[in-house]
Amino acid sequence: MLSKYQVILAVAVFIIDPKNKLLIVKKSPSEKIDGGLWTVPGGKVKPDEPVINAAKREVKEEVNLRIINCFWIGEDVFFSGGMWFHGEHFLTRLKKAGKIRLEKNLTDYAWITKSDIDKYDYHPNIKKAIRQILYG
Repeated sequence: MLSKYQVILAVAVFIIDPKNKLLIVKKSPSEKIDGGLWTVPGGKVKPDEPVINAAKREVKEEVNLRIINCFWIGEDVFFSGGMWFHGEHFLTRLKKAGKIRLEKNLTDYAWITKSDIDKYDYHPNIKKAIRQILYG
């Protein structure tokens, strides 16, 4: 017999700047999902919203960057904050770095290279994806 599960569809966008650095953001400690951890811009997909549109919207809302092209690079299913998530991962490259303006639920940001990965605390699945992207 199948049990009934609620799974939330979400997006994560890995943004690379012209210097091949990856953007990470720090969630407020008061956030229910991954509070106080570093992650990449992203969030929940709204009902009837195309996933690619959700990725672009979340990046604009969270860090004030406008992305044009982003490419699907994988997916992830994980449990956090008492909920199951299905995360769709996207990669985008900026032609020029814009001015970052964080939304209120984010407390900091950094542009990192592979030598910086272990300096930050992430959800294990995000850290794994960051390693794959930066190490090629």
